[in-house]
Amino acid sequence: MTLPLSAIKMQLSVLKKMPQTNGISENTKLKEAANDFEAIFVKQMLKTMRETSLESDFIPKSEGEKYFRSMLDEQYSILAAKSGSLGLGEMIYKQLISSKGKR
Repeated sequence: MTLPLSAIKMQLSVLKKMPQTNGISENTKLKEAANDFEAIFVKQMLKTMRETSLESDFIPKSEGEKYFRSMLDEQYSILAAKSGSLGLGEMIYKQLISSKGKR
């Protein structure tokens, strides 16, 4: 199974961030993880939306356009997660903090 280029880039960006987390508090790490999860969720939602939308085959889609759409959806998902418009990242963060406090 091969991963799309955007997924590989996303994984590389996560790996590049790892050494820089030494001076960051655990709450900040949880907040970033929750926002990253929201971005992944939104990306999957956009991908599913595009797959189920009714499009005409009158003008066929090129491979370049498919990759562009994938990268565009990834950027949309990152922007949506940063803006907090869905609130999913905040809800996940609050859940993680409350479960962390119960330990």
